[in-house]
Amino acid sequence: MFKKSEVLKALDAAFRKEFSNGLAHIEPQYKKLAMTIGSNTKVNTYGFLSAFPQMQEWVGKRTIKAMQAQGFSIENKKFEATVGVPRTDIEDDQVGLFRPMMAQMGQSASELPDQLIFALLKTGETTLCYDGQAFFDTDHPFYTDVEGKTAGTPQVNITTGTDADAPAWYVFDDKNVIKPLIFQERTKPEFEAKFDPSKSDTVFMEDQYLWGSRYRCAAGFGFWQLAHKAKKTKLNTANLMKVLEKMTTLKADGGAYLNIRPSVLLVPPSLEHTARELVQADQINGTSNVLKGRLEVMVSPYIVE
Repeated sequence: MFKKSEVLKALDAAFRKEFSNGLAHIEPQYKKLAMTIGSNTKVNTYGFLSAFPQMQEWVGKRTIKAMQAQGFSIENKKFEATVGVPRTDIEDDQVGLFRPMMAQMGQSASELPDQLIFALLKTGETTLCYDGQAFFDTDHPFYTDVEGKTAGTPQVNITTGTDADAPAWYVFDDKNVIKPLIFQERTKPEFEAKFDPSKSDTVFMEDQYLWGSRYRCAAGFGFWQLAHKAKKTKLNTANLMKVLEKMTTLKADGGAYLNIRPSVLLVPPSLEHTARELVQADQINGTSNVLKGRLEVMVSPYIVE
């Protein structure tokens, strides 16, 4: 039976440490906007999202907010990264060249949720959420009574302007326990190795040892009320204030305000300077900046459309 040599054992331990270091090397952004939901099956179904918890006066019996029949499901996907290390490089003690690659593999696994979460936003106008409407929509159902019987004016979480060249930008409320997006994690990032030439054609035929990572997870939409998209809309004080007003005046079924607290402005790299000036500068065009400190700026290339 094939047994790893002491050199390979030590090398495997070193590579695993590098992978672990890479996992911890950066702080991902997605945690501010997405709730991490553990998964123990192929597909998770989210019917509970229709029951946005809202306190109200208790008169008579409790008013039970029933879950809607629609809901939606998120199916886990598999992701991998693999590095082949030539056997001759191990024999010639050149393994130091591959340590950064193993650390980078770990960092890539740590960054994957950011990639999935932010890229997901580009599909928000066509992907349905728990209420049966697209996540970013002008027609989210609203009911004037708490039992969901009397329909009111639909609510909106997307602003569409007339500036075709304006990149899309987003505003989120990240102050709630529940988040606008979902990162579903079926397994933690795993690190695996292939050494045995009797079990691996790559080792036997190509004289390479293999190290690889595996991650099983997915991203999906949570509460639309906590997110707003602006497209074909120039990012300026007036337009940003309009979006903030729309978000803070959203209501729950029954008519009570949801008390949305817009807190994050997410922009593509092309709008970073504008965004930071809007919410960080003391003055704009010689006038006191009323939005200073109002929002945190986040930047992601994954939202570029």
